[in-house]
Amino acid sequence: MTHVLHQVSASEGCRVPDQLYTHLHLIEAIGQPLVVTDCSGIIVYWNAAAETAFGWRREEMLGRVVTSLSDHTGWRRRVSRALDVVVREGQWRGELLVERSDGAEATVLVDARRWRIEQEDAEFIIGVAVDISAQKRVEARLRHRVAVQRQRTINLQQRLKQQLTDVRLANHMLSREIAERISAEQKLRFHATLLAAVSQAVIATNLSSEIIYWSRSAERILGWSETDMIGRCVFDLVAEPHDHALIAEMRATVAAGRTWEGEFTLLRRDGTTFPASVTVATIYDEQQQRSGSIGVISDITERKRDRKALADANVRLQQMNADLQLSRDLLYTIVNNLDDALALIDGHGVIQATNRQFARFFEMLPDALPGKPCHEVCPAIAPIVSRTLVSGLKASGRVQVQLSSGAAVILDIHSIPLSDADESRRVVLRLVDITEHLQLEAIMRQNERLATTSRLAAIVAHEINTPLQSIQNCLYLLRSKGAAQSAEFLDLLSDEICRVSGLLRRLLDLHRPGDGSIELIDCNAVIERVLLLLGSTLAGNGIRVERSLAQSLPQVSGQRDALIQVVLNLVLNAVDAMPYGGVLHVMTRVAETSERSSMPWVQIIIADTGPGIASDLQERIFDPFFTTKPHGSGLGLTVSRQLVEQHGGSLWVESVSGGGATFIVRLPATDAAERLRLIADSE
Repeated sequence: MTHVLHQVSASEGCRVPDQLYTHLHLIEAIGQPLVVTDCSGIIVYWNAAAETAFGWRREEMLGRVVTSLSDHTGWRRRVSRALDVVVREGQWRGELLVERSDGAEATVLVDARRWRIEQEDAEFIIGVAVDISAQKRVEARLRHRVAVQRQRTINLQQRLKQQLTDVRLANHMLSREIAERISAEQKLRFHATLLAAVSQAVIATNLSSEIIYWSRSAERILGWSETDMIGRCVFDLVAEPHDHALIAEMRATVAAGRTWEGEFTLLRRDGTTFPASVTVATIYDEQQQRSGSIGVISDITERKRDRKALADANVRLQQMNADLQLSRDLLYTIVNNLDDALALIDGHGVIQATNRQFARFFEMLPDALPGKPCHEVCPAIAPIVSRTLVSGLKASGRVQVQLSSGAAVILDIHSIPLSDADESRRVVLRLVDITEHLQLEAIMRQNERLATTSRLAAIVAHEINTPLQSIQNCLYLLRSKGAAQSAEFLDLLSDEICRVSGLLRRLLDLHRPGDGSIELIDCNAVIERVLLLLGSTLAGNGIRVERSLAQSLPQVSGQRDALIQVVLNLVLNAVDAMPYGGVLHVMTRVAETSERSSMPWVQIIIADTGPGIASDLQERIFDPFFTTKPHGSGLGLTVSRQLVEQHGGSLWVESVSGGGATFIVRLPATDAAERLRLIADSE
């Protein structure tokens, strides 16, 4: 559904808020017409319930001005006024007469609110409509009924008063004129006919609350006939016990000569109950003494049902609004509690919004950052943001920032483009503090270098031990033999001392501390030096070395000590993998040109004939502190891969269980211009 809305919005040129898609399932679940416009009234969202309620399809409405839904001047004036109120005050609630696509008109209750999206610097108006046409018709009918009923009640009271007056007058004149009595009886029958024609139940009682009149409508509504009810207490019709307080109130009001209006729950003959609206007035005799009361009863079951439905709809709407607010608060909390610093920057390089971590990085208050140019907050990140704004592509970089407290931190900067519907370009900036991470990497590399040096020291000690034994033997023989053989023993001493000196010189040459500068490196020469140093170790373990070094191999640029450490680690790993002897294959070659560079790659391949590495372990062996050797530190391959990647290359393993392991180092070759620059720098 989100994908479809994106397509519709793009085709119509409308700007739909991104957060609308985040809560799409909530919006579609409302089940009520929902319309989203921008502040000028252009429709950017029209849900399925709106299509059903108003007959206009979503494709017809997106991009239209909401005032164009009707040609009536009153409609445009009222909608324009509502939009102005929402923009000015943030919300508007009222009724609108909407013209449907079929020409029919519907009355809707609209709750419109202004919605500002900080990340997009945009404001929208969200309107939820409730079709109250049926309710308005019901209310109109009810108002009309009530007005008619009240008027009829008033007329009835007047007629009753007049009737009673006539009755009293007839009784007074009965002894004198029979004709007047007959006339009065005719009037009574006429009035009874009128009462019978009223749709509401009409009941008259005496001062003892006994029923003295029961209309035909009362028989129809309540089920009892006139014969059943005459003489019974009218309050037997009250079904709910708590209505007795209303009875006392009604009696007091009627006794005071006032009309009482209220609601009772009444009982029908079949045992069912219903809510009723009751109006009760006082009846007076000829002497203007209170002789009883008359009540008009209306069944308001449908009115109650409509009120409850409206109340339930309002409760659901309030709950949905609360859920939307909760989702917004949850998203805000998550962003503010991220470890990474985030900032939204507009097309002019001005910060629009940040999270709390961004403010902590630069030791500023979060409210003080929006509105500041990014080059004022941190000049080091401004060029990276500028590259993204110009190119529209993601840019990254690493900078060292000096904070106001004096602390220096190293940040990885990721500048991500964000394009709006109107093609205005903004940037989402992500800052990651890697100071501690780099420190740990340096410590890890130093630990591995120390471990490698320790192993080399053990190997060199073993290599030097043999000539030292020879020197010791020669010295013993010099003391015990005559002068004739001294020259021969001295020659042997000289040869053995030269041998020891050569071993130490090769060790110093291999692990001579460097200044960390970049230089041109011959990979074949690095391999030969490592193999020369470890020659006795390889031979002593029964390992035969097979070389296949490419002629005219291009040079690479980098730190010589780092590449020596990589080759040394890989050869020592191969020695550990072949404790009972085997073949060590060492190769160099020129690889294919990559897509990212026109220069070739230099590959160093070191393969053993050991047991190999299981497929599920081939990537884990590069994880820190993971090792399959009982004496290993688990850092050799980790440090080796990092050193190779720092030279712009890569290190991986290819192995089949039982078929040996092959480690491949790939490094970018150095072109002629780079060689000349490095040579000039060295001179």
